[in-house]
Amino acid sequence: MPKDANISLSSKKPRRKGHRVNILITNDDGIFADGIGILAKVLSEKHKVIVVAPDSECSGTSHSLTIFKKLSYEVYDCFEGIEAYAVKGTPSDCVKFAVKVLLDKEPDLVISGINNFPNLGTDVIYSGTVNAALEGAICGIRSIAVSAMFEDDGDYEYVSHFLSENIEKIHSILPKDTIFNINFPSCKAERLKGVRFTRLGVQLYSDAYVPHEGTERQYYLTGDIIKAECNDADCDVELHDAMYITFVPMHIQMTDFSALARLKKLKHGLEI
Repeated sequence: MPKDANISLSSKKPRRKGHRVNILITNDDGIFADGIGILAKVLSEKHKVIVVAPDSECSGTSHSLTIFKKLSYEVYDCFEGIEAYAVKGTPSDCVKFAVKVLLDKEPDLVISGINNFPNLGTDVIYSGTVNAALEGAICGIRSIAVSAMFEDDGDYEYVSHFLSENIEKIHSILPKDTIFNINFPSCKAERLKGVRFTRLGVQLYSDAYVPHEGTERQYYLTGDIIKAECNDADCDVELHDAMYITFVPMHIQMTDFSALARLKKLKHGLEI
C-alpha cells in the first residue's frame, strides 16, 4: 500500500498472531456468489466465521424486511467446514434473523460483501449490501459493507486478504452505531494509490426504462453513469475514480441536526 494512505492498513502477512474475531458474513448477491465464498474461506483461516446469506440474488433491495410472509432457511454445507445458512429473504433479514435466531453468541463484527460492483454515493440508499451492514449497526454490532470493481480478471483474494490482515484495526476504530462503507476501485493491488476516509458523493445515472421485447407493460431499468457536477474531489465517487480505497463512515442516526436547529428557531405558524 502506498505511503500516502491516511490509514495504516496493509494486505501483507502480519508479524504476530492477532485476536480471533467472531464474524457474521452476509451479502446481497446470494450465498452462491463467488465473493462471499472466497471472503469466508480467507477470513476463516484466522477468525471464527459464520455465513448467513440470501438464497438468491437480492441486489437493490435496500433495507427491506420480510414481515407479512414466512421466513425460512436451509443449512448450506459447501463452505468447507464453515457454518452457513441460506435464508429465503433479504440481506437485512439475514442479519436480523442470524442475530435473533441462528447464532448462540452475538458476533463481534458483521461483514456484508464482497459485492461485485461498487456501492458509491447515493447508491447506498438502494444497496442491499450497505443496508445489511446498517442492520448490523441497528442490532448493536460493529459492521462494514465491502464492494469492489471487478474486471474480467478480478481477484476476490486481494480484497479478502486486505480485510483479513486489517480486521482488528478496522474493528477497533469503528463505533457501534456507525458502519464503514468500503469500496475498492480495482482489486489489483498495483493499481491502487492508497486508502482514504471520506464522505458520500452523488452517483447519477441516465435512467431509462426499456420495454421487454414481446411483452406488454413490462420494462427493464437500465442506464449509464453520469458525472455529477456537484461532487468535489474529496468524496467517495471521485476518489474511487482516482484509484483510492474509500472508507465512508455512515451513521444509523439519519436526523439532519443542522436543519433541525434552524427549524426550531422558526416561527413556523403551523397549527392543529
